[in-house]
Amino acid sequence: MKRIIIIDDNPSARKFASASLKHLGHELVEVEPNCLISVLNQLHEQPPDLLVLDLLMPGCPGLSVLRFCREDEHLRNLKVLILTSHGSATIAQVLQHFGNAHYLAKPVAPMALANCVERFMEGTLKVDPGWDLSCRGTVAVVDDSRLSRAFHCSCMRKHGFRAVEVEPTDLVSTRRAIEDLNPDLVLLDYLMPTFNGEQLLRTMRTVKALRDTPVLIITAHKNLLAETQMDDLSGIDVMFKPVHAEELLQGVEAILGLP
Repeated sequence: MKRIIIIDDNPSARKFASASLKHLGHELVEVEPNCLISVLNQLHEQPPDLLVLDLLMPGCPGLSVLRFCREDEHLRNLKVLILTSHGSATIAQVLQHFGNAHYLAKPVAPMALANCVERFMEGTLKVDPGWDLSCRGTVAVVDDSRLSRAFHCSCMRKHGFRAVEVEPTDLVSTRRAIEDLNPDLVLLDYLMPTFNGEQLLRTMRTVKALRDTPVLIITAHKNLLAETQMDDLSGIDVMFKPVHAEELLQGVEAILGLP
């Protein structure tokens, strides 16, 4: 039996969550968030296996609770299910840095909530911190430079994009990683240790799901790129390093047709 704590300032919402999860056979504890300190003390003294948490609560903000959990050695890896109707790309951007935080938007069906909780507890849930709510698009960042990946992802995330780093190990694994992600756009370095951008592009275009995915090549090798034979490949744009954050954002927005 697992211990699940439900924190919501709405008594009806707490009872709904409890009723939806009752058949799972876990210990369910409803907590009224009257005082942030009291809530934090209760979590620290008896850490749950899962925390079901509302975000907007007077006197006890959900993000403050989550931050405390991640700073407490006993709660650092606590699984947190955010259950709220107030979703945004900004909140999703914040939540992704906490880890182990999944997001469901209210209203949610009882069976959907129970299924999510069960899979989350089992470790079979693909955690989504909320990017699907108000995200401007998913961007796969493929570059052998860790610093370049981090820079490009940071630029994208600051402006509401879900940016995911893809480390280019081998050609097949990298293509599969992109296919699993199913991005709206791929930011692609050209010269990488085990294969180049053209090789990856050609194998991507053989996959139905990636056939029309736009690709923005970002490279410092202008002369090398001029020698490639990619005229038969569509949906490709190019920028040359160094690329400034504002320039990158404008290029991505233009490719995706965003204002």
